[in-house]
Amino acid sequence: MARCGRLRNVWLQLVVSVALVWLPRAVSAGDLAERVVIVYNTEDPDSRPLADTYAQKRGVPTNQICGISIRVAETITRKEYEEKIRDPIWRFLTRQGLLEQEPQTIVDPVLGKVPGLSTVGAKVSYLVLMYGVPLRIENDPDPDAVEKPPDKAPPEWRRNDASVESELATLPSTGAKISGFLRNPFFRSGSADFGAALNREMLLVGRLDGPDPQTVQRMIDDAMTAERYGLHGRAYFDWRGLHDEAYVKGDDWIRGAYRTFHEAGYECDFDDRPETFDEDYPMTDAAIYAGWYAENVVGPFLRPDFHFKTGAVAYHLHSFSGTSVRTRTTHWVGPLLAKGAAATMGNVFEPYLTYTPRIDIFFQRLLEGAPFLEAGYYSEPVLSWQTTFVGDPLYRPFAASLDEQIERLEADHKPDVEWAYLRKINLLMAQDDSTKAEDLCRRKAKALRSEVLYEKLGDLLHAGHRDAEAIKAYAKADERQADSYRHIRVATKMATAYEAGRQTAQALAVYEGLATAYPSNHNVLGFYNRAHDLAVTVGDEAKVRSLQAKIDELVAARQKPAGPVPNEAGEQEKK
Repeated sequence: MARCGRLRNVWLQLVVSVALVWLPRAVSAGDLAERVVIVYNTEDPDSRPLADTYAQKRGVPTNQICGISIRVAETITRKEYEEKIRDPIWRFLTRQGLLEQEPQTIVDPVLGKVPGLSTVGAKVSYLVLMYGVPLRIENDPDPDAVEKPPDKAPPEWRRNDASVESELATLPSTGAKISGFLRNPFFRSGSADFGAALNREMLLVGRLDGPDPQTVQRMIDDAMTAERYGLHGRAYFDWRGLHDEAYVKGDDWIRGAYRTFHEAGYECDFDDRPETFDEDYPMTDAAIYAGWYAENVVGPFLRPDFHFKTGAVAYHLHSFSGTSVRTRTTHWVGPLLAKGAAATMGNVFEPYLTYTPRIDIFFQRLLEGAPFLEAGYYSEPVLSWQTTFVGDPLYRPFAASLDEQIERLEADHKPDVEWAYLRKINLLMAQDDSTKAEDLCRRKAKALRSEVLYEKLGDLLHAGHRDAEAIKAYAKADERQADSYRHIRVATKMATAYEAGRQTAQALAVYEGLATAYPSNHNVLGFYNRAHDLAVTVGDEAKVRSLQAKIDELVAARQKPAGPVPNEAGEQEKK
């Protein structure tokens, strides 16, 4: 174990080995719930009610709700973790009969042969840490608290900070250390069954947490809804275009996630610029998001009116994305949840890129029907490390097939059926059945009066060089203009169709209209530049001069130095 001989011996008496059964995709929600233990904090008044709500919603047995008592804080010490979290949970599992154990002699590399315990049967696979349970364990530099790493050990092996859930995941491990990380035996496992060795090594541990109790309640409800009807909307992927060998793998993972959702029939946006999505990027109806690399939330997620689709899964890769989950404005985990995501993940301390979840593998596993937490640990190379998984651990957005989703959506008259049909249309296109795809799109767009499907019809017609028809479809998609960002996206597509059909003046009018309608939009300069180029093409010199004047004015305004910054006393800072 990680500590000196005295603590090592105590810990070995606490060793458990939990049978972790790989759950086939056909497993019922009830079967999953039988293998769950919910952990709440008695010191937080909101923790137990949320635990009870989750247990009731999922059907978790009431004797599998575990209360611990620890100060309400996101960051705790190693001693607090061991005495207030780890040990009480172990006692609960054994006393409730959720673990069957027998004595076993353990060969320890330092202490030699010592008595221990081996689990021969278990009835639990998941630990769910409820709102109020601490998030992360701070590094303890006390040489008495950790084993002495080898002299040439890299920096990552000389730390013992970790997320609480990643540390708890090693609870059953015999002789597990706390400095550095441990190999995750489930990572990219090729077997449908974990096997006996894995069953003695790990648990799946996640949390239902967020900026406030109301957000957690909404996450629980959204997961249940999306599990029944499917996860519907658009998918957004924010690449960086890196060439540095040490970081290019992050781009590779996000590109892989994009390909996975594209193949699954989702409408996908892939941004290959070095910058993150800007605030006025026309991101709408977001069900999936994966990107990197900003320390605090930026881009469309800052817009007051931005909100994810029900059940959305979102992830931003950054070293400190999960430093806090009790915030709406800093880092990423809390803000993404505050904007409506149902599930996300992040890092509580510096993880190093190699030891973060493989987002491409995570999404592939999720699309195969796995629960959120299983997909998370399948994609995570190490344990006893920095990842926090936040969301309903049992959430399976792809438990039902696409046809089953459509049947349920239609039976219950849910408007999201348009998104399910959109996926079906894209899958038909992938099978080179463009005629059938267009026919289905046209029929359902009309029957549902769907702006989503009329936009898709415009895309199909434009791709087939039938631009006059595409323009009519885009006009149908943009009839109500209820969402300004959807309007910008559709109008831009319409302008492209006008240009392809050699209707340059009409395209020019579209860009002028966008620039006039949205003068504060971050992309207004782009609208004016495109209008200027089209004015040159049509030979309208007066309009060229007018547009150039607007462009010069905007450029000058953006280059103007910012004014003096008020100091803490409210006075102007002097230059």
